[in-house]
Amino acid sequence: MISKPARLQVFKRVQLRGKVFIHNDDELYQASIGNISAGGLFLNDVTELKLGSVVRVVIKAQGLDMPIQAVGRVVRIEADDIRTGLAVEFTSISRQSREDIQNCVHEARMRDALKTA
Repeated sequence: MISKPARLQVFKRVQLRGKVFIHNDDELYQASIGNISAGGLFLNDVTELKLGSVVRVVIKAQGLDMPIQAVGRVVRIEADDIRTGLAVEFTSISRQSREDIQNCVHEARMRDALKTA
């Protein structure tokens, strides 16, 4: 078994309903969001891109007022019994887009906390 290095999760993440258009220079995919943070996102059911690939993403999700555009790098690919998809770390994203995602994550976490209270 290959061990994965521990990654520091700086930003809080949340599951969010939405779609992501992701493309490199050759291919375009549409996927659902597994989870998202201001630092990146996990896309369900996409495994065709290579580890380290530089990609562009457009994120459309509930809770985001406007679509988010960013550039990222594929940092993890999972294809097992638990889940299938890939993780993208943002390498270029506007400050406003990062703040919009952080606000959306915060609101979703508050909603979840109130449901369990």
